[in-house]
Amino acid sequence: MTLDVIGIVMLRVDTRTAKSHVYQVMMFLIPRMSDPNKMVRKAVVQLVMRLMQATSPVVVISMMSDNVRHKSPRVRQLTVDIVTAALLTRPRNEFNLPALCAVAVPALADPKKGVRHAAMECVAVIAQALGAGKLQPLMTELAVLEAAEPRCEGVTAAVQARLARRQLPSVADDGLVDYAVLASGRGSSAGADVDWVKGGSSYAVDSPVRSDSFEVKPRSTSPPPSRTYGGVSAKSLSKLPWEREPTEVCSKQANT
Repeated sequence: MTLDVIGIVMLRVDTRTAKSHVYQVMMFLIPRMSDPNKMVRKAVVQLVMRLMQATSPVVVISMMSDNVRHKSPRVRQLTVDIVTAALLTRPRNEFNLPALCAVAVPALADPKKGVRHAAMECVAVIAQALGAGKLQPLMTELAVLEAAEPRCEGVTAAVQARLARRQLPSVADDGLVDYAVLASGRGSSAGADVDWVKGGSSYAVDSPVRSDSFEVKPRSTSPPPSRTYGGVSAKSLSKLPWEREPTEVCSKQANT
């Protein structure tokens, strides 16, 4: 009930007043984002969407972006899911897409499978929003992550496999995100992306990484060196999978 009241109030005040209270509302929401009750998480998502409507997605997401480092995996996962839901329900011109890459990509290295799954689906939506031939902000973030943390080697290939599926998650009637690619249980899809979500070479299922042991090194100010991933150049990865030139496709097939 309290969440509903706050949401109604935020929609009725002017934009300037709403912006001045975003921080207080987000601080109120963080403990509730970790609630195991689905109805509470649903109410949180709906309120965040109302905040975006009252202010802007850029304002709200910039305020909640630090949540991807929260100690609670539920908070981290729901934060990424909110970004995904917002991208799927609001015009792409309302977002700072390069900034979203910086939020979602580090979550691919999260020690919790649920967070990595959320991040993989979010990255697919970000790639779709960036558009054909405009994936450089996403690929740059992936290259930085791989360069900064040896355990993340292979994450770019995993993302490429996810993009090649040409499937996007959806937003259910309750506002929560339904993932397009299953990564656990019966009906799981095979592929490098699913392997990464499940554990991959960096996060073996039988040797989980402690959340307090994972640390991404400070990013370098110089651009990452040109690399190849599975026989495909980084330049080629700036395109969506179905945009590759025939010679690039042949080159990848020759190396597999």
